[in-house]
Amino acid sequence: MTPPERIHVIIMAGGIGTRLWPISRRSRPKQFQPLLSERSMLVDTYERVLPLSRADHIWVVTGAEFVGLVREQLPDLPPGNVLGEPVGRNSAPAVALAAARIARREPEAVVLATPSDSFIGDAVAYRDYVAVAVQAAACGSIVTLGVIPSRPDTGYGYIKRGDRLDTVVGAYRVERFAEKPDAPTAQQYLADGGYYWNMGQFIFGAGHFMDRCAVHLPDVAPAMRELAALDELTPEALAQVYPELPDISFDYGIAEREKEMALVPTALEWSDVGNWRAVKEIAVRHGIPARLQGDHIGVDSANCLVLSSSGRLVVTVGVEGCVIVDTGDALLIVHEDKAQEVRAALEEIERKGEGGYL
Repeated sequence: MTPPERIHVIIMAGGIGTRLWPISRRSRPKQFQPLLSERSMLVDTYERVLPLSRADHIWVVTGAEFVGLVREQLPDLPPGNVLGEPVGRNSAPAVALAAARIARREPEAVVLATPSDSFIGDAVAYRDYVAVAVQAAACGSIVTLGVIPSRPDTGYGYIKRGDRLDTVVGAYRVERFAEKPDAPTAQQYLADGGYYWNMGQFIFGAGHFMDRCAVHLPDVAPAMRELAALDELTPEALAQVYPELPDISFDYGIAEREKEMALVPTALEWSDVGNWRAVKEIAVRHGIPARLQGDHIGVDSANCLVLSSSGRLVVTVGVEGCVIVDTGDALLIVHEDKAQEVRAALEEIERKGEGGYL
């Protein structure tokens, strides 16, 4: 395994997490909230990756308005390692922004790019899989992690495993990436085998990534290299560059275009914690509801998760399979089967001029 001083980590901490309203708000999105532990999801991610690296080799890319919040939650990071984007341009520019700075200092460094808001059940096993991916990246591949699907989920993208890599045990070529499928296609993926959920985790050599970025995203890489050449990355410099960048994900911009992608399959318990159903499933599986649940009395009610910070008593009668979130100024009641539709409710709130609740 590459020694810790050679591994850098980029934590992607943009996004608002609209489906986890009303806890996730524009002023304090889900990655800054303690949804599934006593720490925020950002801090949980930092603690998960720290044994692979060290504090001055961990970078956080977030919205400019959240830079202070990141520094408050991760005080051990050097201030210059928190990069605030003036406008969101999705994950490919976010990763390139930090990777260009790393490549300027140490082009041979291996980098892990990870979301800030995923749930991973076994941090030690996760680091073991990353160690395999680091070996593959050191051989010249851009590597991604996939997880064995536990159900035919239509909310995740999939990765089809190809042939084994000769150079690294436990790593394979990527045959193809598959978009979020419909239900029959997802069922077929599980029946066929060799398909994995896309975790959105990427491992690569810093200099190699910037070279491939220049090929696949020629309107991103040069701009990021110019920013990396600055001794001090100022908000003004970012503001001059960012509005002209494309809004494109790492998957679309890099992974699906790259011919030498590699895959490390994992047996991790993983979720992107994208909606309240996911929170409920994780909480129940790990016995977390007792810590999260507010004052709740249920009569003829079953299979509900109640999160309340309002101090009010929540009473349910004849309710089943619901998530109830009471934050004091807003109350959400959603059946777990409709968890994906919370975003539509927020659109209605905004349409009615009640944006202060967002």
